[in-house]
Amino acid sequence: MAIPILMSKLHKPPLPAGMITRGETLKDSEDAQVILVSAQAGSGKTTTLSAWLSRQDRPACWYSLDDWDNDPLQFFAYLSEGLKAVDQNLSQTLKGLLDAYASIGFEGFSKALIYQLHTVETPFILALDDNHVIRCQQIHQMLRTLLEHFPPQMQLVIITREDPPLPLAKLRAGKRLIELRISDLRFTQDEVKAFFKKHLSVPLAQEQLRQLTLRTEGWAAGLAIAALWMQGLDDVDSFIEAFTGNHYYVMDYLMEEVLEHQPPQIKDFLLRTSILDSFSGRLCDALLQLEPGTSEAIIGTLVKTNSFIIPLDPAREWYRYHHLFGDLLTQRLMHQTACEPAALHHRAGLWYKAEGQWQQAIHHLLLANTPAEAAALIECRWAQMDMQLQSASWFDMAKRLPTYILEKSPVLLMGYGWALLDMGEAEACREWFEKALRAYGRYQAGEGSDGVMIADRAQFDLLPATISSAYAYIAAATGDAEGTLRHAQEALSKLPKDQYFKRSIVGTLLAIANWEKGDLQEAQSLIKESIKGIKIASKPFVENSYYMVLGELYIQQGALDQAQALLEQTISHLILENTDVILLPTLYLGLAKIAFLQRDSKKAYALLEQSKTQGQQYALMDWRYKYFLLLARVYCSEGLYDLARGSIRESKAHYYLNPIPEDIKIQDVEKQIEAMAVRHPAKQPMTVIDEKNPMMKKERANQSLPEPLTARELEVLTLLVSGLSNQEIANTLFLALSTVKGYNHAIFQKLGVSRQTQAILAAKGLGLA
Repeated sequence: MAIPILMSKLHKPPLPAGMITRGETLKDSEDAQVILVSAQAGSGKTTTLSAWLSRQDRPACWYSLDDWDNDPLQFFAYLSEGLKAVDQNLSQTLKGLLDAYASIGFEGFSKALIYQLHTVETPFILALDDNHVIRCQQIHQMLRTLLEHFPPQMQLVIITREDPPLPLAKLRAGKRLIELRISDLRFTQDEVKAFFKKHLSVPLAQEQLRQLTLRTEGWAAGLAIAALWMQGLDDVDSFIEAFTGNHYYVMDYLMEEVLEHQPPQIKDFLLRTSILDSFSGRLCDALLQLEPGTSEAIIGTLVKTNSFIIPLDPAREWYRYHHLFGDLLTQRLMHQTACEPAALHHRAGLWYKAEGQWQQAIHHLLLANTPAEAAALIECRWAQMDMQLQSASWFDMAKRLPTYILEKSPVLLMGYGWALLDMGEAEACREWFEKALRAYGRYQAGEGSDGVMIADRAQFDLLPATISSAYAYIAAATGDAEGTLRHAQEALSKLPKDQYFKRSIVGTLLAIANWEKGDLQEAQSLIKESIKGIKIASKPFVENSYYMVLGELYIQQGALDQAQALLEQTISHLILENTDVILLPTLYLGLAKIAFLQRDSKKAYALLEQSKTQGQQYALMDWRYKYFLLLARVYCSEGLYDLARGSIRESKAHYYLNPIPEDIKIQDVEKQIEAMAVRHPAKQPMTVIDEKNPMMKKERANQSLPEPLTARELEVLTLLVSGLSNQEIANTLFLALSTVKGYNHAIFQKLGVSRQTQAILAAKGLGLA
């Protein structure tokens, strides 16, 4: 999934020149799982952690967050790329899983990410800078889950202006947390002395140092501005006496003084470039309409004089202003003229657009109050962002456009409708689709075509087919087979022959509709045709997913040998290429179903175990539901009705609606279990138990208990006997630690023991392990 990555966000900021060593800071941090650095802007958070990281001999992933990172998919994409610094194979695996994001969802990817972090064998650090910009509740939830299933080799660093919504009290109680607050970050008088010794040619007297420490309250940014202002100053005492009050007032005063004493060219540069979140020499030349290389020289001067400019990458190509200084500059610019910022934003937007950095381009064009230009770029981004499952982020941008601009663009109207559909608003989206069709019709009829805006001609031409596809999708989601057939056929008739991928997706909707109606042969033909188109479109993950779907169709047609050959071939290919491993749990599940239908319970159990082993790492969203449903059917066929009922309960708990028609519904399996239990009492299975089958021997031993263990309790007991701790079992099964302890309590009761060691001995003695 090709989400653009700005590598400067993944580089630890270089340390400023003349920085003093603060040896006491984080000296006992090795044993803490989490380091929280929480303090206001200007307190030296990032510099302190950057210096600490430079002293570590562990690899680190540094991630500087910004507002765009509230998109979970972008957050995961940056994290996957950043973790390359820790483990290249880990990074590659996560990028592969990102390609399957549509199939595994946020929770599935979160689980896979945490599992993969557990596989790292050497100590490493994950640092999240500016974490306060994150408002997305999903990302907060992922971090909470990460803390609950914490990778043993990881240390998490969170740098923020405000405390994150994480269980900090629990971390403190468990002595898993080290915190740095403003009081920890303040410079001591000795550190103030060392700081000014490096930045001033004339040493300061002890009383002067005491007053500076007192007036700035040891605040890093205040000291830095004071040092900048005092360079070459004769009367230091008068300067120190000139300001009083708290450190906020001192900061404002000092920054104002520093700005006022800059040469006119430098002052102008500072004010006008303050509209940029980050900048380079080339960008500033374009923004200020200067000769190439002029801005680079000015930036070099600012760096030499420590003028609150912070490098963002090792090559020192990109920079930003200190947040407090940048805020002051922006306020001063707005007071000078309300018009110039818009013109500056416009030039910045055009530069970013030419560089292909669309997020920043849209941001500045919107601030420039040029909505038509912003709308054109947003329109051109719709198709790709929709394919990358970033419709929520696209929707946030589109919402910022005025209504009169939106209604001029048929593609924007259509994209707005699709975004609503992706968010589950199946009714609300129809209004926008109808608006898009009306605008499209007016343009085609030549009625008011001058008022229609078209930036992406390709998507405009595809609009009728795309909206028909949307209606087919809605019909399929609501179980309307006839509606699905009608709209999908209409979409196919409108799609050009060279739109291989779109035609394949619509063809799949058509196949599912025929499948639902019972025409499996037509469904098979359509799926095979879709696979051809997907191959041409070079979508390997989708292609492998379709083989899985085709295998299920073969099973439901009774072509078990054909299904087995296809699934085994697909598994071999994925293992050989080490690709799309997310599909393996479901593929093994398909083979287990074939073995079950062939009445080979021993093989079915073995394949279910393979499926479970893979599925505990990562799986498609419907895997757990299907796994326990099939397990219930196998247990039922062996007369193990209590275990079958337990599996049904687990299956219901993980129910997931999949558009692929099922061969048997969960309610029917449940009825079948109860009917079989009446006709064939428990412990007298229909088939002869193969005593050489360890799985069957274990289940027979379980049935001998006064109250048999459930499927999940057996799973927990097996891991307990293997030597895993409660926390390791929680991590393996992705359960809360309290849940695992609850299962342990139930297991102990059923085995008639009171301790873990007794449970392990009892399990081995009974043949349960």
